Amino acid sequence: MVLPEKLVFVDIETTGSRVTYDRIIEIGILRVENNQLVDTYQTLINPEVYLSPFIENMTGIRNEKLEQSPTFSEVKSEILDRLSDCVFVAHNVRFDYGFLKNEFKRYDTTYTSKHFCTAKLSKQLFPKFKRHNLDALISRFGFTCQTRHRAFDDAQVLWHFYQTLLQTIDAKVLHNAVDLALKKPSLPTVLSADVFDNLPESPGVYIFYGENDMPLYIGKSINIKERVLSHFSNDYESSREMSICSQTTRIETMVTAGELGALFKESSLIKSMQPLYNRRLRLTQSIVLLTQEITQEGYQSVKIQETKSIMADMLDQILGIFRSKRQAKQHLELLVKNYQLCNKFMSLEKTNSSCFSHKLGICNGACLGKEASIRYNMRFVQAFHRNKIQPWPYKGPILIKETNPQENIGEGFVVDKWCLLGSLSYEYNNPSDVLSREPQFDYDTYMILNRALRSEKLKHSISLLN
Repeated sequence: MVLPEKLVFVDIETTGSRVTYDRIIEIGILRVENNQLVDTYQTLINPEVYLSPFIENMTGIRNEKLEQSPTFSEVKSEILDRLSDCVFVAHNVRFDYGFLKNEFKRYDTTYTSKHFCTAKLSKQLFPKFKRHNLDALISRFGFTCQTRHRAFDDAQVLWHFYQTLLQTIDAKVLHNAVDLALKKPSLPTVLSADVFDNLPESPGVYIFYGENDMPLYIGKSINIKERVLSHFSNDYESSREMSICSQTTRIETMVTAGELGALFKESSLIKSMQPLYNRRLRLTQSIVLLTQEITQEGYQSVKIQETKSIMADMLDQILGIFRSKRQAKQHLELLVKNYQLCNKFMSLEKTNSSCFSHKLGICNGACLGKEASIRYNMRFVQAFHRNKIQPWPYKGPILIKETNPQENIGEGFVVDKWCLLGSLSYEYNNPSDVLSREPQFDYDTYMILNRALRSEKLKHSISLLN
């Protein structure tokens, strides 16, 4: 067990906190080999965007000065040379490391390195203190920092902190702490390591909460612990991922009997809790349906309608489900082009004469009765086949069972016509109460079931209830 031989202590200043949008304006690097400082580097960097007054005031860096500085493209080779073959060390490593990775990525350069956070190292070695930010370390250890929020000066504080640890902490204790920091994910300072140690290694749902217990993000996995840790162990190439991790103050978990239960629970919780960073499964006030009709002349046509709920007995009429009229019309426009359909019959245009797509040579004249309805309808059916709600593949309601022997959990899901009627406890007691419920169609539930029922491993867990 030895300490890393080569380290780079790094600090950056940026135009903002969005890792994939904002840019680096200054970098400071101290390269250390065998606990000896061997090289230093510092430069302002022209971000090629305007610097806000807030950042100017915080750092003291002015726009005029940046305009005279090199761009990242001009100094990236110098920076990469100093970072190469070293463990990357920073005081908020997800921030500095994530920004540098993305800056290099903009120029098709891959940078990856082992890394650890000195704030987390401080928390591990000095648990009796509540604060471990850079100002706290400067005050606690009496370090000198000529100018705070300037990259090189802040990076130099990290090197002084590491030197202090080398001189004052038992070698074995320090080695263990650094080794743990290199292997463990970069955790928010407000979260205890015990939180991660105690995460269940079972299927289920996890919820990240922020300040004031605001739900930030809800996810699901067949192994909660593994998935949660992956949020904090990645290379922060996404500004969204970085924001979620940096704001998380509490993690809640709910174990389920299996993957299907986790999917249902995730979908339901996102709709009820409306977490900040979940967009795809959020509850909408209304949905847009494309339903099938037939004109007096026998041509298949589309009606666009908004609704707040979908009854199970109307599924065979639905050609598509969308979250907005704009999304639905964009889909219809694509089908018109790809299948030579008619704008008029697709509810994209109201006209008593030929549609605009006919004037462009796309529609074959169905709107004028020039094309036989049987030929037009064949293309119409082809166009909507993929998005049409599939027929329910069973003669009646079914029970899908899931068991989790590790947690002694079992659950049964009563489903009919793609609608989840309810769930039952471990013994799968009498489902009659659940069967009496009126089916309410939910598109997200349909997508979950449509994938799940095609799975070979689930087939032995399904039984008919009629």
